[in-house]
Amino acid sequence: MATQVKEPALLTRHATDPAMAEMAPGAMKFSMRGMPLLTQGASYDGVAAADNLWLSIKVYASGGENALHAHVNEDHAFVVLQGRATFRFADGTSCEALQYEGVMLPKGTQYRFEAGEEENLVLLRIGGGQRKDLANRLLQRNGNPAELKGQIFDADGSLKNGRDPKTGTPSLPIIKAPGKFFPKS
Repeated sequence: MATQVKEPALLTRHATDPAMAEMAPGAMKFSMRGMPLLTQGASYDGVAAADNLWLSIKVYASGGENALHAHVNEDHAFVVLQGRATFRFADGTSCEALQYEGVMLPKGTQYRFEAGEEENLVLLRIGGGQRKDLANRLLQRNGNPAELKGQIFDADGSLKNGRDPKTGTPSLPIIKAPGKFFPKS
């Protein structure tokens, strides 16, 4: 579901927090503090956006994104803030990213990833691409431009459906861990 946002786009659930105040035109401070940790499922929330760059925070209780897929119109990267992730690629290679490490994925790269089981995986997701319609400021709940909806494909060429069980953790209902938030104190 897309939502209309004001200029500049303040996406976070913290948009009314004075610490997130707008600075120079278009500049903004954002925070990832207080993101709920989970006992099941995965959350995906927009943090900030500009015309050709968008940031989201993703939290996985366990599992990961189990189906190979590719974003055909978006370069993106993941930075591990908590936990660890093993990224696997269509050519059979893989790499593990630990806290404060990341993976850059050019558009069209087929990948999937698994979260370590020791603790929640918390990822900063950075997406970028040349927007086709800058007049359309609609954003999805996850902070991605609305025009990217329908641009993610599974390895078999079918449109990715985040609710499909083959996707893995994102298809499970979200259950928040009572009293547990990122970053751990």
